[in-house]
Amino acid sequence: MEPNWQMNQQGTTRSRPSAWSGDGTERAQKPLGTREEPPYQATQQHTGYQQSYPGQGNQPWAPTGGQAWQGYPPQPSAAPTPSNPWATGPVDPFDEPSEAPELRDERSDHLYNREDRFWDEVQATRKNGRHDKQQPNRKAESHTIRWVILILVVLVAVGGLVYGAVFQVRDITVQGGITIPEKEIIALSGIAEGMNTFSIDDDVVERNIESNRYLSFICVEKQLPDKIVLQVRERVPAAAVKYCGILYTMDNRGMVLEESLDTEADTGLVNVAGMDIHDCRVGQTLMLNNASQMKAFTEVLVELKVMSALDRVKELDLSNMDNLFIVSDDFTVRLGAAENLHAKLRSMLLTLDHLTREGYEGGTVDVSTPVNPTYIPES
Repeated sequence: MEPNWQMNQQGTTRSRPSAWSGDGTERAQKPLGTREEPPYQATQQHTGYQQSYPGQGNQPWAPTGGQAWQGYPPQPSAAPTPSNPWATGPVDPFDEPSEAPELRDERSDHLYNREDRFWDEVQATRKNGRHDKQQPNRKAESHTIRWVILILVVLVAVGGLVYGAVFQVRDITVQGGITIPEKEIIALSGIAEGMNTFSIDDDVVERNIESNRYLSFICVEKQLPDKIVLQVRERVPAAAVKYCGILYTMDNRGMVLEESLDTEADTGLVNVAGMDIHDCRVGQTLMLNNASQMKAFTEVLVELKVMSALDRVKELDLSNMDNLFIVSDDFTVRLGAAENLHAKLRSMLLTLDHLTREGYEGGTVDVSTPVNPTYIPES
């Protein structure tokens, strides 16, 4: 039920105070969403409140029953709200219109905490003029950033000049060549003077060099800032094999180098017998159906090359991998299984040298047990 408001001023009674006073003068318009709380007293009469302005008695704010109001309306000692047109004296920003408690949810928590350091910082900012000093700081920061960017641009430019001018290839040499001229290997590699040292791709150089089947690529050594050393290995014919009516020559790692229709030609190389060949083409590594045969072939030929004994071996028989044979000079040498080949080949050479000094010719030498070689003369 809407309470009746009775005003005890010059006998005038009205329902609510409005923006216009009783004497025709205009009062201050209150802000939207707030309600004026004039500092008058209220007495409760059945369905409403009786109100009187200050100066008409010393009765405190209280209902007619004599009990003091709790919280609402505000106590006489409380400072008036900013929206109160009758307010006098300093305005307390911590007071909130009591008729709009929902506005508290929209206010900052700092507003209701009188001890919050937020208010100290606001006052300090105003006293020290911090807002006036922030602008020069921002200008200084912007100036510093521009200098940093400029320095970076200069460094990149200088780095580009150094990269392009200093690290240029001016000297190229080759290590490992035997019969192929150095200029030919350099031209084959694709490396030329004036190239940037760091732009050289090792994989590309390897493919270029090994396009010549007589060359095996090892590495590109970059001696900064401007020197390149190409390390290669030149393939040398070491063995021969007959396949499908064609005589093929290979190096000691199975790279097929040449082919010939003269199967009876004396190549002076190690003739390999008993290989289970899958494919044999010039410029490619020999492909066998039995991987253990290729492993034994490579190991024997490499060991003989290291021992400088390739010219002393005429034939290598890989027909039986448990019982390998070599023909050296006039002797037949039994190696046994394809294991511990270094010791067996070393024992073979020492035994053959001893037999030759003793005047023996022909026969069979067994080095399957390398520490105890045996010799069986021809019958």
